[in-house]
Amino acid sequence: MAKINVEWKGNMVFEGRDSDGHSLVMDASAIYGGSNQGVRPMEMLLISLAGCTGIEVGHAMNKMRLEYTSFTITADAVRREEIPQIFTEINVEYTVEGTGISLERFVRAFELGAVKYCSVANMLKASSKINYSFVLNGQHYNYPLQDGEAAPQ
Repeated sequence: MAKINVEWKGNMVFEGRDSDGHSLVMDASAIYGGSNQGVRPMEMLLISLAGCTGIEVGHAMNKMRLEYTSFTITADAVRREEIPQIFTEINVEYTVEGTGISLERFVRAFELGAVKYCSVANMLKASSKINYSFVLNGQHYNYPLQDGEAAPQ
């Protein structure tokens, strides 16, 4: 069972700790009285999504012995106007550099990690459309596959 603790630190600042004692600071946006002392909770959801898929895709690439030298993930999201202002659409892009990584093998690692195994992605897709893309060795692709191949952009 996952267990965390969040403690108010004053104003709109909260500090969260996981079961191993790792901590992070959260703060509200200025419109809610925040003072930019920490991550906003909705942005933390995007960080969690990128982190979870990154860990899972990285693990799949490691198991497949795909040698990568660089791996970054960016994400942005659209929120609905009405309250609660949940994410309605999320865009996630993976940028990977490495020698000898074929498109087919990377897509397999991506599908295993991001689509199948990432718990955060599978929870968020129930309420938000998630669009995936990736840049593999400088070539941009959109996901899902089109006629068996990722559509280059």
